[in-house]
Amino acid sequence: MTAADPVLKVDNVDIYYGEIPAVQDASIEVRKSEIVCVLGPNGAGKTTLLKAVIGSLKPKKGTIQFRSNGSWVSLQDKATHERATLGIYTVAAVENVMPRFTVEENLRLGAYIRNDKPKIETDLTRQFDRFPVLKERRKQLAGTLSGGEQKMLAIARALMGEPKFLLLDEPSLGLSGKVMDRVFTIIRDINKEHELECLLVEQNVKKALEVSDRAYVMRIGGIAFTAPSHELVDGKRIEEAYFGGIRK
Repeated sequence: MTAADPVLKVDNVDIYYGEIPAVQDASIEVRKSEIVCVLGPNGAGKTTLLKAVIGSLKPKKGTIQFRSNGSWVSLQDKATHERATLGIYTVAAVENVMPRFTVEENLRLGAYIRNDKPKIETDLTRQFDRFPVLKERRKQLAGTLSGGEQKMLAIARALMGEPKFLLLDEPSLGLSGKVMDRVFTIIRDINKEHELECLLVEQNVKKALEVSDRAYVMRIGGIAFTAPSHELVDGKRIEEAYFGGIRK
């Protein structure tokens, strides 16, 4: 595979809530080693599109494909747990940890589909090295952690599953500035260290563009345009999509 080859393709999907169209004719792709962000105003359909990739919503039309071991696999008829066996893991915006389990128990749950016990222990140590605050709180109930610590735990737990593709829903939600900076630095470091492709839905436009390689900008119900993230830093085209103007 080359850097230009896609690993995830969403082609011309329509997604409905009952009879109400939420996303129409949306197409995106994530290429090898990329972080791709999806931006747009509230109600544009960002999270709806992500849910279709996760498997909690089924498109009424279109296809979602993931490249696994060199072959394309159709995802639209696969349950969320089946997508996890392909290496597709999700970090949810809220309720992303098991609050009545300890930090360490949460991390071990992340490796539930694995049977390589020695490597699981190695990876557990690696996560504690990456997130020292989690090591300090390894016996603490996850529900007693701060919002930022819970977000780090959710990311670390996903990594315990040895993901091949990571879906991130609003990683900045509820975080203070310094903690948010730390979380986005971790996302970028993970991407570089593991060449791990990520699809990121985010309301914080500045942070999303800083961490990602390419962006898709949505208007209500569909994709307005896509561009390299560095080209959108000045915000003019994004403002057009958020507040009006010609779709292109």
